[in-house]
Amino acid sequence: MTNYAVKAISWAVAYAAIAFLTSYIFGGEPGWVFFFGSLIAGFILAGVLRPIVQNKRRKKQQQAGERI
Repeated sequence: MTNYAVKAISWAVAYAAIAFLTSYIFGGEPGWVFFFGSLIAGFILAGVLRPIVQNKRRKKQQQAGERI
């Protein structure tokens, strides 16, 4: 579980940093609200949605393997 949490947090920080840098490079004025919003969005993507998609994909692969 600790490894899972570390991965989710690292993905969230990377997502927020990339969003912040992209906004800065393209001439926007990124603020802390934008950074924290991106941090939360990255955590939701990496910590919640990604495992759900991976589990569904794994179940489909197992079902396809059983049919063969």
